[in-house]
Amino acid sequence: MRKNFWKISLFILPLPLLAYVGPGAGFAFLGSFLFVFLAFFAAIFNLSTLPIRAAIRSVKRIKARSRAKIKRLIILGFDGMDYKLTRKLIEKGELPNFAKLAKEGSFLPLKSTDPPLSPVAWSTFTTGVNPGKHNIFDFLARDPKTYMPKLSSSEILPPRKVIKIGKYEIPISKPKIELLRKSKSFWKVLGDNGVYAQILRVPFTFPPEKFYGLQLAGLGTPDLRGTQGTFTYFSEERNEAFEISDGVCVKLEKNNGYYEGAIPGPPNPFKKGEILYKRFQLIPVDSNRAKIKTDDGEIVIQKGKLSPWFRLDFKAGIVKVSGIAQWYLHSLSPLSLYMSPINLNPEKPAMPLSHPSIFAVYLAKKNGPFATLGMAEDTWGLNEGVLDEEGYIQQVYNANREREKFHFDAISKAGDGVLVSVFEYTDRIQHMFWRYIDPDSPAPKDSDKKEVREAIYNVYKDADRIVGETIKRLKKSDIIMIVSDHGFGKFNRGFNVNEWLRREGYLVLKEGRTESGKWYEGVDWSRTKAYGFGLAGIFLNIKGREAHGIVTREEAEKLKREIKEKLESLMDEEKGQKPIEKVFLKEEIYRGPYTKNAPDLIVGYKIGYRVSWESAVGMVGGDIFVDNTRRWSADHSFTSDQIPGIFFCNRKIEKKYPTLADVPPTVYDLFGVKTPPFVEGENMGVKV
Repeated sequence: MRKNFWKISLFILPLPLLAYVGPGAGFAFLGSFLFVFLAFFAAIFNLSTLPIRAAIRSVKRIKARSRAKIKRLIILGFDGMDYKLTRKLIEKGELPNFAKLAKEGSFLPLKSTDPPLSPVAWSTFTTGVNPGKHNIFDFLARDPKTYMPKLSSSEILPPRKVIKIGKYEIPISKPKIELLRKSKSFWKVLGDNGVYAQILRVPFTFPPEKFYGLQLAGLGTPDLRGTQGTFTYFSEERNEAFEISDGVCVKLEKNNGYYEGAIPGPPNPFKKGEILYKRFQLIPVDSNRAKIKTDDGEIVIQKGKLSPWFRLDFKAGIVKVSGIAQWYLHSLSPLSLYMSPINLNPEKPAMPLSHPSIFAVYLAKKNGPFATLGMAEDTWGLNEGVLDEEGYIQQVYNANREREKFHFDAISKAGDGVLVSVFEYTDRIQHMFWRYIDPDSPAPKDSDKKEVREAIYNVYKDADRIVGETIKRLKKSDIIMIVSDHGFGKFNRGFNVNEWLRREGYLVLKEGRTESGKWYEGVDWSRTKAYGFGLAGIFLNIKGREAHGIVTREEAEKLKREIKEKLESLMDEEKGQKPIEKVFLKEEIYRGPYTKNAPDLIVGYKIGYRVSWESAVGMVGGDIFVDNTRRWSADHSFTSDQIPGIFFCNRKIEKKYPTLADVPPTVYDLFGVKTPPFVEGENMGVKV
């Protein structure tokens, strides 16, 4: 045993925090061996203390059952499911299971947050509080010291102790993964009161938290490269970067009838700035098939069909991290090959994917490899044209079928308590295919295939199927709720908010510059008063807060109101429309200790408009208004009143206008748990 422990130590001691990859989306991670090693010892500790913990939980469970009004609650989440479209399809008779719930129980619009963005909205669903208390205001948060973005929901703190030997860096302490969402999840509160919960793929639950139950992390979980999803495109000719996305182009070399190349992987843990690569061969089998061959194995892929998951292990000396990816072959002549972002391998995860850590491993052993990336549906692959519409639809439904297995397995095994399962394919399909139901969309509509043109209607019908299959598995006393975090609307015009700020004199470029690169490259901060950030925010360049701030606290209030008034009166002269519904000052809509981290102004666009792709990544220049010609043709960066989500329940409820924040206190009431004082939502009054 001591000999084996010594060998294990050789593996784990060098494992470092891997490098930050890309602004805003960068993630570092522990080597998979260290993760499993730590999980092993955690398991030993848990086993040794099991009798004591079991006794305490038994007492709590008995108390919980005596207080509870119900035994089991199922919450289904369908990301982005729109109230108006759902109602329309119910009236047309195309959603029979939703219609039955509406008739026998409740069907109401569900108010989202402002802005109604997924990280903000799902965090309110999770905690029952406004963003000023949970600290999530957008997908990205800005670092006031550098003006650079970082992921808003989680952060990895590097090891404190590192030994440098020449060009090598060897950490001798471990990094820490931190959840940046504040406040307390309702499943954590339930667990503290003896109520068991299973939480599957709820967005922005990475890293998973410890509580009395099971959890599989959702949106926000990174890929093996440390980003929020970086695809790779292989060809014989193309080898350049994409303007907006983080996709990677790789040129393959032809050699005696086959192709050779290298797959870019995660950063080298020992050499700063160096990437690990894996060599592979692409060997044509016939005009429609090819073989992919690496030292991990081989797989035959077929033109126009997404491949099964394929394992990819990357090595740096004695350290190995494991990932999985899928291939999609467009053609062999000319060569055009897509590879999905490299997901963490759930059988050997390089980062914690679940609570307890063994849960993800169990799911993989039972069901096979599955998508672990938070946003496994590669919208950027389709946006950039390296994944076609049929391939994207395959990818979306493949990922959803994996999640269905977990959901229905959880229902069959779930006893008393709560099960929350979130399905995100409704959001992913609407983002990319709204152009086919909007006659005014300037985005391409280049497919005549029914499965593409009716993709949105099909995904709503498929969600109805999941609802029906879930209801079949319910007991008579079970309560089911169905929610979405927001609705949807068309996105036909982009607003270059940073260019508008420049023309209005609030943002200034360096001498000789007429435009900037990504993330404000070329901005003169010594003369800039305000800058657009993310999908809905504008920050003032405040003295003492930003690194090069020039706006005093006394000037800030007047400046905010000045910008607000100008934006709310702005016209898109070409279209004869106002692009902005309302601009909120953060103090008007947020309350709590983290309001200070919010954008100073939050822009709520009218349906049809959104911040432009360029401004969303900190670029300045071009026209103020531009047509959105990308396939991502719908969004929800509007005001919450324009795009309500859905709320269904198989029981009547008393509240007429429910909100996302009302979910946690309603759950507490059903299980007889006292609502914590920090919660702001209201009990909906489910009639049991």
